[in-house]
Amino acid sequence: MDNEWCEIIPSNWNKIFRKDIIRLLKNKKVVSDNFWYLENIHNQILDNSLLDYEFNSGVNGITKKLYETDEIFMKNYHKFIKDLYKKLKFNFYFQSIPTIRVHCPNAKNENHYPRYHNDCFYGHPPQETNIWLSLTNNEYSGFDVIDFKNSCDWIEQNDNDFDKFIEKSINDKEFTTKGNTMSMEVKADTNSIFCFNSMCIHTNQPRKKDSRVSIDVRINPVKNFVDGYVGKGRMKAEFKPGGKFGYHKKSVKELKV
Repeated sequence: MDNEWCEIIPSNWNKIFRKDIIRLLKNKKVVSDNFWYLENIHNQILDNSLLDYEFNSGVNGITKKLYETDEIFMKNYHKFIKDLYKKLKFNFYFQSIPTIRVHCPNAKNENHYPRYHNDCFYGHPPQETNIWLSLTNNEYSGFDVIDFKNSCDWIEQNDNDFDKFIEKSINDKEFTTKGNTMSMEVKADTNSIFCFNSMCIHTNQPRKKDSRVSIDVRINPVKNFVDGYVGKGRMKAEFKPGGKFGYHKKSVKELKV
């Protein structure tokens, strides 16, 4: 992705992770044992309070339930990472624990979204590439991304001040409207992986009628790695090999599965 800001890769892993997530939700008693349709989780959840977002984080209770996975999921994750290595053809450090996100319609505090940002605003290295997989088939994905050039221009128009950009994204409706006019909607299906430059501005949008479940992972090319980046959140993630809440201690080339 040296010359392009995004890439779409065909994938069978979306369907594998979909089955894993359904299994985990059943094991955690979030849904009943006969649950199978992720797109309808908002109507089949056992505790409706899990639908509600925290306004500041934009995270709901279902997502929190999936902060911890299990050995089966992590084995599949490492196989996925190795398969990604074969496709991308460069060695990289990778997020030790992938981020699972669940978004449902008609949830409390859904007005957290849209909130335009890129991960660098929160301390991530600009060398990263974002990997996004939808585990659901949605007519409307609600995941919007702005291309690299327009993202950089928009940041520059705000004096390259990340905090100023985030404040406007939260409180300025005209600012959000501008983002909506520049962004493209990423297709949500279970047949592809969307990879994009970490400098690209993106956001979730409020859900309209069905639920979307996705996984995102950040990777960092070994040849471009720069130490010293720390997350701005309460976890203070260290974006280095073996770092706290950061990258796996081994690069994908070193990883054994």
